[in-house]
Amino acid sequence: MSDAHNFTHRIDAEGVLRIVFDTPGQKVNLLSEATLRALDRLLEETRHRDEIRAVLFTSGKHGMFIAGMDIDQIASVNDAYSGAEAARFGQAVFQKIADLERPSACAINGTCLGGGTELALACSFRVAADRADLRIGLPEVKLGIIPGFGGTQRLPRLVGLIPSLDLILTGRTLDARQARKIGLVDQVAPEAYVERQALVLLREALAEGERAVAARLRRKQKLIPRLIQAVGPLRRKALEQARKKTEAKVSPENYPAPFRAIEAIAVACTTELQQGLDFEARLIGELIPTRTSKNLIWLFKSQNALKSDTGDVRATPRKIQRAAVLGAGIMGGGIAQLIADREIPVRLKDLNYDAILTALATANNVWSRKLKRRRIDKRELDRKAAFIAPTLDDTGLSHVEIVIEAVVEDLEIKRRVLADTERRIGERTVFATNTSSIPITDIAAGALHPERVVGLHFFNPVDRMPLVEIISGERSSPEAVATAHAFAIKLGKTPVIVKDGPGFLVNRILTFYLNEALQMLVEGVRMEALDDSMEKFGMPMGPFALLDQVGLDTAGHVAAVLRAAFGERAGATVDVLETVTGSGRQGRKNGRGFYRYRNGKRQGADNEIYNLIGVRESREVPAETLQERMILAMVNEAALCLEEGVVAQPRDIDVAMVMGTGFPPFRGGLLRYADEIGVPVIADRLSRLADAHGERFRPANLFGEMVRQQRHFYGGWRRDNAAGPLFRT
Repeated sequence: MSDAHNFTHRIDAEGVLRIVFDTPGQKVNLLSEATLRALDRLLEETRHRDEIRAVLFTSGKHGMFIAGMDIDQIASVNDAYSGAEAARFGQAVFQKIADLERPSACAINGTCLGGGTELALACSFRVAADRADLRIGLPEVKLGIIPGFGGTQRLPRLVGLIPSLDLILTGRTLDARQARKIGLVDQVAPEAYVERQALVLLREALAEGERAVAARLRRKQKLIPRLIQAVGPLRRKALEQARKKTEAKVSPENYPAPFRAIEAIAVACTTELQQGLDFEARLIGELIPTRTSKNLIWLFKSQNALKSDTGDVRATPRKIQRAAVLGAGIMGGGIAQLIADREIPVRLKDLNYDAILTALATANNVWSRKLKRRRIDKRELDRKAAFIAPTLDDTGLSHVEIVIEAVVEDLEIKRRVLADTERRIGERTVFATNTSSIPITDIAAGALHPERVVGLHFFNPVDRMPLVEIISGERSSPEAVATAHAFAIKLGKTPVIVKDGPGFLVNRILTFYLNEALQMLVEGVRMEALDDSMEKFGMPMGPFALLDQVGLDTAGHVAAVLRAAFGERAGATVDVLETVTGSGRQGRKNGRGFYRYRNGKRQGADNEIYNLIGVRESREVPAETLQERMILAMVNEAALCLEEGVVAQPRDIDVAMVMGTGFPPFRGGLLRYADEIGVPVIADRLSRLADAHGERFRPANLFGEMVRQQRHFYGGWRRDNAAGPLFRT
């Protein structure tokens, strides 16, 4: 029997009701209100049918169980009452699974997130497929909400307090074996046998009783998490530590969801299930309408949209089965590790043996951190590391589908490497340069096959930064761009396609932000005040801490490229960085930058900087004024990027700045935040800043057009914006 709401169901010869989720015409299964209502009716009917002895939930899609609730339906909720009622309905449907008075099981064959995991938690048993890409978890906190269909209440009851705090507060996901280790799933089976094994558990439950089978499966669960949950003082200490750890990362004003999650999990430890579910629903009602949740959901949808935007729908990307990285060192090692982590063989070439050792150490450090955090085991570390094949010569290059060049940021060196490599690679091999600022067209000038040359700009540290810029040179082919785009997705990154030009997108906009910070430093504003103002705004670190992190020499190279293109608009960055680096300061990597460092830890501002750049007196300026100059410098440059067609739309800028610079996600992105302030207000403030501080602030022509047409970056005019102060700390 088929159902119109994304699942089918039938009763087999053993009396097992098989419910198969399979959304027609879609790659993923999502829960929707219609699907939940149909499931509710089926479960109600099941209660009264004696011939149904057990229930099995499966999926008809390969590698996909249920990816969660339809995010468009979550985004459509705009008030607390509707949010709470939606949560209560979902909870009630899943409670019917728990109350069936017959065993139930989930055969989790692939991705199982959010509402999919909450459905699984309501079942008697869970069996997961042993496949590398299976992920199971409750990532709702990344959308500014908490699990709302019982996840905050059932997970602690199943796995204990500490694992629940870890999963729900971080939103991180587990593979099948990790889930088995904490007790989230009962068994792990080969993919071809996962449904069969779930049926075995159902038969055993029918023969022995659910409790007996569950006790046998879970008897090896660790005692400590349950002890911490059960003993009041230990539980309170664990919850307080979770709050402090969360407060060290985010503020409850900007990111309320993880703090509400702690409250919900605490309730799960001390109350009956139904009381906990009621509390969870109320919290969902509070969180869904918030600005933070709306912005995080919008960013999530935008990231997914970018992954499907290949630049040219007619282009077919090459499948990458082997890769090479030219240029070892820290960046090359990070890129090689990322590729090997996806179990793709990668040649790592450098002419310098010590550089190879540095690259291998960089890669090993990433895996060692995962090992320390128990994300992988030693056997998996060794297996992944074996995918990197270091070399001092060109052997193996003819067999790869993509070559990633990560040599020093020097145009002539990059051209020589390209010319030498072209003779050694296959006819369709893509040559991707990891340049951070040099135009791709300049690098490809004189190449035998410029159509195969693209930019593939990773951000440092490679394993942590989720963005990759895909840069199309003047002669880059659609196939090469599509191949780089698909490869970035395969590596787990979010790609944004960018038109060629100095600094591309992120570094171009970021340079004008840093330029303004350096200009104010020259004017006598203390670097700590500038950094503190931007941290209060929500940036992960201030401009001077960022410069030290990036490396003052690296930042200087980028700034020089941009000043050559944009003249004195970017002048302060180059002048100050030349002076500071001339004194031997490179930033965190050599322990001396704008701040002083000891063993990699920041000790305090280096006050010698002021003497170096000729600042004799300090000035105190309100934080809001500092924020305004730095943020509006970025907004204006972003508008110029749109004018010039550097990217296709504002969405691309906002996702790139959030994922590439840490622009506060709760604000939704640079231009979404500009819309919140109001385009007329932005245009007026830029004009005033230009009169006071120079032509670099003169508003882009796009602002005049938007004001005349009464529109903003994301569509029609909003007349209720720009209420209150321009910048709030």
